[in-house]
Parts: sequence; C-alpha cells; structure tokens
Amino acid sequence: MKKSKRCAFIFSALVLAVILLPGFHAQAASEGKNIELRLAHMFPVGAPAHHHMERWAEKIAADSNGRLKIRIFPSNTLITAPEMYDGVVKGAADIGFAWRYKPKAYTVGVLFPFLLSAPDTVTAGKVYDDIWKQFPKLMAEEWKDVKILWLEPSMPVYLFSRKPLHSIEDMKGQQIRVPSRELADLMKQLGATPAFMSAADFIIGLDKGTVDGACGLFAIIPDFKLGGKIKYVLMLSLGVSTPVMVIMNKDSYNRLPADLQRVLDESGEWGRKDSIEYWSKLFEDSIKYCNANDIELIYPPREQRAKLMSIIELSRDKVGEDLDTKGYPGTEIVQFIRERVKRYAR
Repeated sequence: MKKSKRCAFIFSALVLAVILLPGFHAQAASEGKNIELRLAHMFPVGAPAHHHMERWAEKIAADSNGRLKIRIFPSNTLITAPEMYDGVVKGAADIGFAWRYKPKAYTVGVLFPFLLSAPDTVTAGKVYDDIWKQFPKLMAEEWKDVKILWLEPSMPVYLFSRKPLHSIEDMKGQQIRVPSRELADLMKQLGATPAFMSAADFIIGLDKGTVDGACGLFAIIPDFKLGGKIKYVLMLSLGVSTPVMVIMNKDSYNRLPADLQRVLDESGEWGRKDSIEYWSKLFEDSIKYCNANDIELIYPPREQRAKLMSIIELSRDKVGEDLDTKGYPGTEIVQFIRERVKRYAR
C-alpha cells in the first residue's frame, strides 16, 4: 500500500512538473487544443502600457478564434524588468514586455536612448525602422536569442529641475539624476553634477533638497506627481528611450502550429501602431499635467538652442567614436540617425 501511494505521489509530481515546463501549453496547441501563453511585463495594472497589452491579448484571442489565450502577469510578478530578456530566453515566461535593461550582448542598442535624437515618438519609430533596414545584421545579432514580436519607441528624455533651466549657465552646479553614463558625461559638459540613483531615491532627494533634477522620460513627471517638486522642464530631446520590447521565447513560438504563428506575426504592426498612439497620448497628458501644476516648459530660443545642441551633438560624436574602437560602425550610425531625423522633421 505504501509503495502504491509513493508511486501515485511521484506520478502526480511528474504531471505537475510537465504542466509547468516552459512551452507545455504551446505544445498542446500543436495537438489541436486551445493554449495559453504567459506574458510577463513590468508595468502596474491600470497603466496605459498594461491596457496596451490587454488590447493586444483581446486581438490575439479574436484572430485565433479563441484558440490562443494570453495570460498577463503585470508589475514584475513573474519576471522582474532587469531580468526580462534573459527570463524569456530561459522560458520563465513565453512573452516579455519591458525595456531591455542589461547591456549584455546589447552594446549598440543600449546606447539608443541617447543616440536616437528624435523630437517625438512618431519620428523615433520611423528612424528606428530605418536603422534596422540600414544595419540589419548588426541589429539582428543583438536580438538573436528571442523571437521579436515588435519593438516600440517610447518618448523623449528631458532634463527637468526645481531650479531654472533657461540657459547653460543655469545648469552649472545643479545635482542631476542620470540613468546612463552617456547622460552623465553630457551633464558634466553642461556644468551640472550627475548623480546615479534609483527613481525612488531621486524623489527622496528632491524632498530633502539633495538633488535638483533629473534626466528622464517626460512621463515621469505625472507618474511620480512631481508638481510642486520641480518647476522647469527643458523641452529639448536628449534622446528617445527605445525600444520597449515585446519578445517571445523561441521554443514557445516554434511549438505553435503555423496558423497561430501567423496570428502572432501579423499582430506586430498593430502592436507598434497602438504603442505609438498610447505613448503619444502620454506625452500630451504630461504637457497638460505640467500646465496644471505651474511647471514651466522651456523652449530655448534659437541662439541658446544652438549652443545646447552643439554640446549634445559633440557628446553623441564621442559615443560613436567609442563604438568605432570596439569594431562597430558607431560614427556611421550617429550620422545616419541625424540625417534621418532631419529628413522626417522636414
């Protein structure tokens, strides 16, 4: 009797393990059954990005006649944002939606938030597409471990502060939170002192007066309710934080029958369009929030803008040259981005 119970327990454990194995549900699809794919993302429930994924999941269910269900795990509950890329590669989730934080095997792409100098989300999307067309092998190499469903631009990175930002002279001595070495170097060139810290520590620093401002996505201002904490935003793009990735585990994708693979493939264009729309709306909402909270949006006059841009572009040239020394076409990429931004701006 004891032996029978032990065998039954082992059998049950094995069944459970098989069910939890990555790709199990996808394998069921190849047998003609309805399947469920697990999608992990970093955004909280209720955020526009979460609603973006809900709309996509509804589209997938409709386009597959209910055969393909996307189960969403928000707020870093299944995989944390910094681990999203590697987690999807290893099969901890079938699909991941986040920024790609870790620079491992991502030498060029990790620099795009600084190099991609587009003034808005729509322009950034066009330029990013052109980069893929111009440098296809280089770009594909950095994403070779996953199946890309789509990559989307977000919005410009701005400099915002509790102190004035009307001129370069105003920036001297300010303590500015930065998310990258490239922006830290730029702040030094502008006379500010860069400080590496988390978003949470930045808010505490503002309250204590130990930090003056930050380089960050425009939407950080309403997201963290910075009205009353900051007073000025320099409306000059320091780059566009891109891409936000929607990626899939290769084994999970390959186990799907061809018709369901096609459903996912054909959803990519819809996904990119919907993402550009919600990021653009977030930008407009950020404008409204600043206006309602007496945050001054500073659009530099021509002469001041020229001074700022000369310093910013020199910093970008330096990043391109550093890539050149590592065997990448860094200078060529920087020049290509400039040309494309000017083309679409016209």
